[in-house]
Amino acid sequence: MKELLSIDELIKHMKSKGITFNEVSESDAKVFLQKNNYYMKLAAYRSNYEKCPTGKRTGQYKKLDFGYLKELSIIDMHLRYIIIDMCLDIEHTIKVRLINDITNNPSEDGYDIVRKFIAKDDNLRILKNIRSHKSGEYCKDLIAKYYPYFPVWVFVELISFGDLLYFCSFYEKTYGTQIVNNTLMNTVRDVRNAAAHSNCLLNKMTEKIDPTKQVNSEISNFIKGMSDISKTSRVNNLNYKFTNSFITLLYVYDCLMSEDSKQRRYKELQEFLNGRVIKNKTYFKSNTKIVGVYNFHKKVIDNLVK
Repeated sequence: MKELLSIDELIKHMKSKGITFNEVSESDAKVFLQKNNYYMKLAAYRSNYEKCPTGKRTGQYKKLDFGYLKELSIIDMHLRYIIIDMCLDIEHTIKVRLINDITNNPSEDGYDIVRKFIAKDDNLRILKNIRSHKSGEYCKDLIAKYYPYFPVWVFVELISFGDLLYFCSFYEKTYGTQIVNNTLMNTVRDVRNAAAHSNCLLNKMTEKIDPTKQVNSEISNFIKGMSDISKTSRVNNLNYKFTNSFITLLYVYDCLMSEDSKQRRYKELQEFLNGRVIKNKTYFKSNTKIVGVYNFHKKVIDNLVK
């Protein structure tokens, strides 16, 4: 079991790992760790850097400054906010598509599909989850009025994103109408949850997906249509976990959203990549992994902006 270290001890520990304090002084680093972040989370970004394999500095990180870790954590934070906004857009669009289809389904009254869904033994937990929010300021009136016989237009406002996807899958099995691609949406859900729970997204930028899994053909073809991205770059980058997840999110967004919504969001991403991300680009110029991942994503976004 690792012992709890003080801020001073953490600074000493980082220095023992070869982390320098040139871009950010030790005193400023202490303030940052006390007020803005905590060590475990900040240290996660070390995975983007290599260690010295031999010599006096064996096991220490190569060319890694505290300022680089701080900068990656800030970029990651901004990226999470954008991802959450994109996922909220997607969630709303899914609800609209689902309710519209049910409204136009002559076999549905808006209540029956919910009754069938909840009647499944493993779905009783959903009612329990809804009931647990009966005192919540934003849901209590809806729950009090309809519980437990919800119309779909109320039900979708009370369930989690994951259960919404599960409900869409159930509707597809019942009536043969696909609202969303559930395989791709599972990835979107994972990215959304990671962003919502403030998990690190950029801590292992070049960690590869499980070798037993293949890149989804729709995602690959999405990038294949971008002529300035080589096959080698496409194959290499889509095999990185983070890139694969983020490009899947972009693809789903591209499929579901209106053109105006897409362009507003793509331009926001482009401004982010051309602005805040490269504010301190000199920090990363010697890290070919980080530069390569950045260049790939920049090309993708530039292709999507019209």
